[in-house]
Amino acid sequence: MKPLLLFVWLTMCVSSLQAQWLKKMTDKIKGQPAQSAPAQAKEDEEDAVPADGEGDPLSIRKPARQDPSLIIGGDEKVRIDSTFEFDVAVYQETAAFQGNQLVKDGGEDIVIYYSSKAPQFSIQMTSKSTSARYHYFADFQKESQLSITAINGIASGDKEVLDLNSMEPVFPGESGYLNQLLRTGAKKVIAGVACEEYVAQNAKDDPRVLNTHHALMTAHVWIPMEPHTLFHGYGLIPDKYKILIEKMRIEGSYAPVVLPLEMELDYGNGERVITSTTEIIMGEPRKVRIADINK
Repeated sequence: MKPLLLFVWLTMCVSSLQAQWLKKMTDKIKGQPAQSAPAQAKEDEEDAVPADGEGDPLSIRKPARQDPSLIIGGDEKVRIDSTFEFDVAVYQETAAFQGNQLVKDGGEDIVIYYSSKAPQFSIQMTSKSTSARYHYFADFQKESQLSITAINGIASGDKEVLDLNSMEPVFPGESGYLNQLLRTGAKKVIAGVACEEYVAQNAKDDPRVLNTHHALMTAHVWIPMEPHTLFHGYGLIPDKYKILIEKMRIEGSYAPVVLPLEMELDYGNGERVITSTTEIIMGEPRKVRIADINK
């Protein structure tokens, strides 16, 4: 009887050791250190997503282990499986010129998303020359904004508190003009949407123009006259933001709540970048995942 019990005990020990060895090897292949059961349980609990789907899509979360190449910095971290829902899509493309000569593969492909059911929008840009991606998400209800850039499947970004005076949902390197825009009074219809012109201009002796060939000298942009024309969820924006938006509009400046339908950016080195709207689709629900920037 005793030899039989000893055999059973040895079998159980060997099975346990095999299981531990297998886990260590699996973790090593995945590039992750082996963890004890309590530590693994704690991490699983932190990564868990609420079953009811509620909560801030930009809420505090550890980056999920299944996509370690997406890193979000800032005061808080976001869970990379967050999903936003939109039902208005504006498709745009940009063309780059050096003087009057079109630059081959210059510019970006752009999609702007708006929601009718929530005060949130997103912009996605893809560089034609490098395939680098830039995604921006603004959620007025949660008072948060997220900017992410991805190159070769590795993405990083920052989450910040949404501030109308500093928010600029534009591709990195093009910042500095949206919060300088002033209305000119000119108006025209673009893709069936009534728009008005805004202009931002740096002085020719501005150090940003003299010291870098990419410094922006002039920006001409055409913005929808009524934000809710495309951003149907505009009416759901909290009053504290609406009051500031209307104050800025009355004073002739602009809060980047809806994005321009046309733009012409002129640089100090003779470069021009022209953005045009190719299509606007309304009433077509679609989901956008933060983690999709790496696809």
